[in-house]
Amino acid sequence: RVVSTQSTGDFSWMSKISHLQNIHLATSELLNWLSTLGGGWSALGDSSQYAAQQCFTVSVQQLCLAQRLQYPELMSTCWLYAALSLIQLNHRREAKQIIFSQYPTVIRFRNHRYLTSLYSATVFKYKRHR
Repeated sequence: RVVSTQSTGDFSWMSKISHLQNIHLATSELLNWLSTLGGGWSALGDSSQYAAQQCFTVSVQQLCLAQRLQYPELMSTCWLYAALSLIQLNHRREAKQIIFSQYPTVIRFRNHRYLTSLYSATVFKYKRHR
């Protein structure tokens, strides 16, 4: 019996997987750029209302991508960064609602150190910024 050395894979399926992989890579790259941009605006947000507003805008854009990917840790992270920018903008009531709404997610993913650290930092900043 002769065995073929060529692959007999399903090329239409491989094409679909390749397309999904390209979307995932492009989305990951976009999220990394938005994260870098948002972090810069967030750092400037304590001294500039414009920077805090830009940080909020970037957080919402990231949140839209995270919701599309159905990635709950990233969605919670985006919500918490939005809360931080709202604190910087003196919108404490809205920030408090976001903080309390994210608590169950933070508890569910308590092994996710970045998320729990961000939650603690957001609560600390909320309490300090009166």
